[in-house]
Amino acid sequence: MAYAILGPSGTFSEEAARLYWGDDAELSLIPNIAELFQRLENGQAEGALIPIDNSLAGTINVSMECLEASCVNIKGEITIPITQHLMAGSKYQLDEIELLISQPAALLQCEGFIRNNLAGVRREITDSTTAAAQIIRGEKKRAACIGNWQASRLYELEIIESNIQDEDNLTRFIHVAAGEAIPGIGEKSSIIFTLPDYPGALYKALGIFASRNLNLSKIESQPARDRNASFSFYTEVDTPGNVLLLEQVLSALKQICTNVKYLGSYNEAKRCCPLLKRSDTY
Repeated sequence: MAYAILGPSGTFSEEAARLYWGDDAELSLIPNIAELFQRLENGQAEGALIPIDNSLAGTINVSMECLEASCVNIKGEITIPITQHLMAGSKYQLDEIELLISQPAALLQCEGFIRNNLAGVRREITDSTTAAAQIIRGEKKRAACIGNWQASRLYELEIIESNIQDEDNLTRFIHVAAGEAIPGIGEKSSIIFTLPDYPGALYKALGIFASRNLNLSKIESQPARDRNASFSFYTEVDTPGNVLLLEQVLSALKQICTNVKYLGSYNEAKRCCPLLKRSDTY
């Protein structure tokens, strides 16, 4: 059975998947993140590689929402550097470009270049930068898109400007599988908990980690799925490989939270070098 990743061909997800699973891995290209989770829950994929955050654009909200809503667990993660290029069907000058087509995160990752060179250009949003490259092929206006070298080769586009991303542009992906997680050993653990709406609720929850000398490397809040004024918190906690301690944390959270979801323990991502002349966003 294939691993599911965000498509079409030429995405940074594909690059990360090749680095994570190897070049021989069978990959299934899926058009959006929500469907990646659906494939897992329906038993149509052995696993999926999901973009979770970018060092410039921040957290991928749809990934967070799907992690909370789906019966899945996290097996591992990988971080890769992101290189973006401005490309078009012809070698336009920057002041000739009338339309910029791209994916929202890619726009954020290249905000400095866009502000300095394309400030007045109209923008059009797509699901991925590869999708933007496909649109460019049939666009009659003087349009450009943001993407990678692989996308320019696949869709026969001219690179107008190279390396237009802001500095230190990294995207982290998580390996997600179907089913509930069982407390285990790993360098870090992911937990989602939902708090009732009263003063000091978050303080009490964070105290559970602090009293056990556990460091939270990430905490991200969003309105709870039932939208009843409560909030869910996605957390990543550095764990020392002590399963009993992890079980104590989960038990203590359940006493004060309306919902607790343990997503798994896994090893921390190591930054990987990109494959030669390959990528897209994500």
